[in-house]
Amino acid sequence: MFTAADLAYIRGDYRTLDELCAGCHETPAGVGRLIEKGLLPRPSYVLDDGTEMFPTDYFRLADEAGGAEALPAYFAKRLRETGDDDVEEQWEGYLSGLYGVCLLEVTPETIARKTSLVTSLCELLVLAKPRDPEWRERLRAEVDELDELERQFSPDYDRNEERFGCKPTRDLLIAAARERYADVFTPEPAAR
Repeated sequence: MFTAADLAYIRGDYRTLDELCAGCHETPAGVGRLIEKGLLPRPSYVLDDGTEMFPTDYFRLADEAGGAEALPAYFAKRLRETGDDDVEEQWEGYLSGLYGVCLLEVTPETIARKTSLVTSLCELLVLAKPRDPEWRERLRAEVDELDELERQFSPDYDRNEERFGCKPTRDLLIAAARERYADVFTPEPAAR
């Protein structure tokens, strides 16, 4: 169930297929067929009334690829160029629509970078060295970078652990690191 705050967030940042297809060559029915064929992502949210909601840049990657049919190969090529060879898993994640929940811009580069940052931040937080200046700088830089890549997530629905199996990375890594190591994120006083 979505709360009023969830619906306000979703309606502010996501669109229906009818809205996305208005004024373009795609039709909602045609997009539905491409989703069923595994060529375009499923909706990021399905509201309680069945309304499917998609990120506003939903067609961006397919347009850059030259169409949905070319998208799988285009996605794989760009992902491999980042150094991430887990094409099948990342493609499945992309098609699930969940990257549209997590990322401000859904591209192979942001998907790979988020994956890398999550792995690195988990290690940094497990093997914490709060007195080590290099650790502190790396934690601050990586948390800030992940914060720049990620959406806010819906206030209640995305924070229900049933949604992802755990809290979203915004809560687990960004907010938790800033709370646990607040002094790392406090600006240094200016030298006199």
